[in-house]
Amino acid sequence: MENQIMHEQLTINEQDPIIARHYDYDHFTYPWHFHNEFEIIYVEESHGERFVADSMEYFQAGDVILLGSNLPHYMRSNEIYYKNNPELRVKGVVIQFAHDYMSHSINKYAELTHIKLLLNQAKRGYHFPHPQNREIIRDIEAFPDHRGFQRIIHLLLLLDRMAVFKEKRLLGSPHFSDNITLSFDNRIEKILSFLNYHYLENIRLDDLSSRFSMNTSAFCRYFKQKTGKSYIRYIQDLRIGHACKLLVGTAYDISRISMECGFNAICHFNKIFKRKTALTPSEYRNKFIR
Repeated sequence: MENQIMHEQLTINEQDPIIARHYDYDHFTYPWHFHNEFEIIYVEESHGERFVADSMEYFQAGDVILLGSNLPHYMRSNEIYYKNNPELRVKGVVIQFAHDYMSHSINKYAELTHIKLLLNQAKRGYHFPHPQNREIIRDIEAFPDHRGFQRIIHLLLLLDRMAVFKEKRLLGSPHFSDNITLSFDNRIEKILSFLNYHYLENIRLDDLSSRFSMNTSAFCRYFKQKTGKSYIRYIQDLRIGHACKLLVGTAYDISRISMECGFNAICHFNKIFKRKTALTPSEYRNKFIR
């Protein structure tokens, strides 16, 4: 039985084209869904799993994402948030705005070309990593207090800051199509969840396929069909993403980072890292650490 995507209907209209609010939950609850409006989500507190288009990643406090119109997504809190611990909260800010917000100006004026490009590419989803996104977070946290004309102006300013933010990255794969009606079944959700917690380990493909009651060939076909990526590429993407965090957030040498991220040979790590980021690990570290 497949869980079909829910089409969420928001209360945005011509008189009120922008919604902004702080949120405070026990855990994220909204299912796999999409809506016509753009959405900006800032996570102040919480961690768990984030599904956007055909991407599944781990999210944590400080994360900011921009979601395009009709982009399937959902956030799932870590299991510890379902154990009724009053000290654990899911907090942040969500901003939603009409899919045709300022469309004439954004599409026609050269000064807004960078925002047009940002919104066009947001159909795959954008991630703005912490801690480089501090100025974006500052603007988002203040946003719900703006009203009327000020809200319109400050959204343009926020989109301008996001458009020129160099460290942003797309979430969905290049071949993800917003014309495809996606669905997630329970099996792929369980597979991605398992990989998200074990991708740094040496997982044998035959052991993984057996774990989910499939032979290796069937598993590989199924995984590619559901995610748009091969199993190997998916694991490599997770590992390189983790390596990027270690390069920026720790003083570990590159050899140690290679081992921490599941690469047995540093030459293989360097090759895969450059293929996916267009930089060597040393160049990446030097670029983001001033």
